[in-house]
Amino acid sequence: MANTLLASYQEKPTRLVAHVWYTCMFLTLMDVVIACATAGTNDSGAHKSRGGAFAAVWSMFVIVGFVTGGTYILRQHRTPSAIGVLLGGSFMTSQLYFVLFIVFASYASNGTRAATADRWFAACAFFIFLFTLLFVLVLAKFRHEIIPVSMISAGAVTAGAGGVVQQQKPGLTAAGQMLKDASMTTNTKV
Repeated sequence: MANTLLASYQEKPTRLVAHVWYTCMFLTLMDVVIACATAGTNDSGAHKSRGGAFAAVWSMFVIVGFVTGGTYILRQHRTPSAIGVLLGGSFMTSQLYFVLFIVFASYASNGTRAATADRWFAACAFFIFLFTLLFVLVLAKFRHEIIPVSMISAGAVTAGAGGVVQQQKPGLTAAGQMLKDASMTTNTKV
């Protein structure tokens, strides 16, 4: 089973990117539920932590926005710049959830009534950190498999030996040639 799954990932790397992304989406659904519970328990009782409640709800909105934007980019807007923005956003989200893991793990060690919810949130934050970091690594490695060939300008980027992308010497693309021809026709005297 594992060998066939690995073989399918080697054959089609986009499948690996999709599966890691679906895992991030599943963890986001878990985070929504756990963040609401954590905010509720941290915002009430004798040991209130309104900062912890705010961090849980705010991070929930961040991850939902991240997953929504990432899904849009991966399904409809797979340009090189959009993939770069997704890579940067993924790395920043990963680091955010690493910090939240540390913060909520320290909240959980206090022994208050909200410690159970804080432990759950810390665990969820740790797995979101791991899988968004894994997504960054997988997307960075296979980003040229994700971007459609039609999006890569003619002559700008080509795959060399072993799939290594190499930058070619600058030249005019078809659009650049059209602009050059148009400027030459407007500058001629009649």
